[in-house]
Amino acid sequence: MRSNNFLSKMRCMLLVSLVFLLSPASAESLMYQSGSITIISDRGDSTLLKTAHQLVLKEQQHYQSLFGLNLDKKLEIRFYYDPEAVGTNLHSLPYWSAGIARSGSEIHIYGRNRSQWLSTLKHELFHSLLGQNEVSIPVWLNEGLAQWHSGQMDWGGFMGLGTATARGRLIPLVDLDVILSFNHKRASLAYGQSLDATRFLIQRYGESILPYLLRADELSFRERFLAETGEDLIDFEIAWRESLEARFWFFKISTIPGVLWALSPLIVILAWFLKRQRGKKKLEEWEQEEFIQDEPKYFA
Repeated sequence: MRSNNFLSKMRCMLLVSLVFLLSPASAESLMYQSGSITIISDRGDSTLLKTAHQLVLKEQQHYQSLFGLNLDKKLEIRFYYDPEAVGTNLHSLPYWSAGIARSGSEIHIYGRNRSQWLSTLKHELFHSLLGQNEVSIPVWLNEGLAQWHSGQMDWGGFMGLGTATARGRLIPLVDLDVILSFNHKRASLAYGQSLDATRFLIQRYGESILPYLLRADELSFRERFLAETGEDLIDFEIAWRESLEARFWFFKISTIPGVLWALSPLIVILAWFLKRQRGKKKLEEWEQEEFIQDEPKYFA
């Protein structure tokens, strides 16, 4: 009787173990943990997790040297190969997003373009840095610095910025605080503005001003900005918009009805002429080479 009970229990244990091993979460998910950093993927990919960990370590050093801030508190990073798995963990995310940082303790990467996952992680790590250090800055500077530091540049955002400048459709920087509620097109413009305004700030005052602006103290960001630069945020935005007008003046041509259609024949003729000139120059070079005696060539 005891033998039958024992065998029955063993069968149950084996059945439970088999179900556990064959479940997608246990069979495919993978976790990598080191110190305060935990990295998880819903599919087994140890190379991704180890590379992500090396990136975190590298960013920790950069943050200390560039901004005087530390990213050393508990942080969980999750990568999602399965788009449906994201919905069970996060809610109300914009459809165009590829990742999000929450409260300095969580980062979720779920974009379809997996080749950009590490770039997205680098972007979100900056948001986590500010969250862990309780640094409060405007969204335009937060997103701008995240893009600037991670080396992100969107050509579509550049074109959108030029078009919006020419047509007078730039979004006030203060309105970017609700960027997560924008549609894809407006969000692309918002990120383009954020990056450009941040670059203008760095060009205007130098990178050395960043540690002073990224502080957690009793001053509001507007007060701190005025104290450090001697310029009000409104005056800064006016100067930035003037720089856009100067840099994107040629975009205004596209706003004049019929101008591009009128100029297109001239553009075609100019392209043909330049191509013809390059062809003639190449023929002349070949003719000259025929009179030059061949010489032995040596390769180091």
